Amino acid sequence: MRKFVSSSSLIFCFVSFSFLSFFSLSSNPKSCKPNSEETKIEILLKTIGNFNGSFIRNGETHLAKDAENHLRYKLKEAKNSFFAPDPKDWTAKLFIDKIATKSFLSGTPYKIRFPNGKEVPTSVWLYDELKKIDSCQSD
Repeated sequence: MRKFVSSSSLIFCFVSFSFLSFFSLSSNPKSCKPNSEETKIEILLKTIGNFNGSFIRNGETHLAKDAENHLRYKLKEAKNSFFAPDPKDWTAKLFIDKIATKSFLSGTPYKIRFPNGKEVPTSVWLYDELKKIDSCQSD
């Protein structure tokens, strides 16, 4: 003997499943898989380029996109240097410490200026951004 399921029962099951699926997905923390060091560096560079403020390098103010381009250039040159670690061995921390923190020529630390005028060393800001990346809070 064959049993038939009413359409209202099917609708109820569908709505219940949809409801439970929605809440189970929205209540779980964002899934996160670790980024490679190369990806972390790229995220940091893009974060710099999209920053809503300015960068101070050797006492001069620069646009965020210009700072990103400058740091990309420095990174490329450093990776090609005889004295630098192998390009595959670069880490986000090494990038912050050796490339994005201070002027190679003058030794003057880089700073960022927020829209409210507050200035902080680039290294402090970038390490905060790296923590966000490592905890999957970066978008």
